[in-house]
Amino acid sequence: MLFSEIIGNSELKLHLAQMVDKGMLGHALLFQEESGCGGLAIALALAQYVNCKQHVDGDSCGKCPSCHKYQKLIHPDLHFAFPVNTSKEIAASEKKKPISDFFIQNWRELILNNPYFSEQDLYINIGIENKSGNISVYEAKQIIDKLSLRSFEGEYKTMIIWLPEKMNAEASNKLLKLLEEPPLGTLFLLVSQSPEKLLPTIISRCQIIRVQPIPTEKLSVILKKKCNISDSKASIIAKLSSGSYGKALNILSEQEEASEFKEIIEQLFEAGMGKKLYAMFPIWGDLAELGRERQKEFCTYAENYIRKIFMVANRLSEISFTSDEEMAYINSLASKINPAFYEKGLKIFDDAISGIENNVSSKLIFCDLCNRLLLSL
Repeated sequence: MLFSEIIGNSELKLHLAQMVDKGMLGHALLFQEESGCGGLAIALALAQYVNCKQHVDGDSCGKCPSCHKYQKLIHPDLHFAFPVNTSKEIAASEKKKPISDFFIQNWRELILNNPYFSEQDLYINIGIENKSGNISVYEAKQIIDKLSLRSFEGEYKTMIIWLPEKMNAEASNKLLKLLEEPPLGTLFLLVSQSPEKLLPTIISRCQIIRVQPIPTEKLSVILKKKCNISDSKASIIAKLSSGSYGKALNILSEQEEASEFKEIIEQLFEAGMGKKLYAMFPIWGDLAELGRERQKEFCTYAENYIRKIFMVANRLSEISFTSDEEMAYINSLASKINPAFYEKGLKIFDDAISGIENNVSSKLIFCDLCNRLLLSL
């Protein structure tokens, strides 16, 4: 990846290139970011830059053999560690001690498609979406073994650890000595979204670099250009994503997927306000058939929808983040709904999420949801 391909953080990219050019780059850098702000992309660009021999205006050339391999993430001196868990995607013999190498092809494909992905995006991609990933002591041993070898082609061997806060204590302690005194030509690039969860001894061995969110106005322009959306939609998404390009892309994707949710919500409100319980029965059945993650997504979407109605009803449309396309229907609901509903409505969907997470029967959850929604509207 080239520095020029990364959105935002211009000063940081220039500073990193200058550190390399002046021989001032430390052996361990900790990039601190909010999810989707580009920490991984910057780490990848820096890894490519340090082994490129034909720098051009503070960036890699993108043309030499080393750059070609880095851009495909197949350079023999580029290594990765990231949180994993057991998955049906790996062999039975590998399930007791899962490590990043077992999922490296999925990882490469994910980065090449979108280096601003989230933790949940990774888990879905490698087939562990219902589990929490971690970086185990087996992974730490792999890191030590890889970095004990001499570099194959480049001046540096680079180890990128994505979400190092997912290391357990045993793994962290195993890596401490290597982080403090790595072999010559070793570069550690850690990309963390919760550095406060790291051991202080890990942090003390790294140079901390803050990856800044993209200013809202700039992100809005970028989204309009790259995603071919209207000014108002780009502005709303930029504000909702708090300067995170990755979150903005996820919001856009969720909006495209949520068209069915919007239709369901509108049907629920119409049936509830008309006190037509029979009209809710087919909706209840459809929701019960969804997978648990999709059920939770629906409930979260519904809560956000209720928030929009509340904001519009209280003449706070400018912070409701409601698109022009939605505004007419939201306005009509805001004029009809009893003010006492909002708190009750949010609790109904909160309780549904809690039930889903506790493996309560989906039919019971959504039967109860429809009954309570009808009584509350």
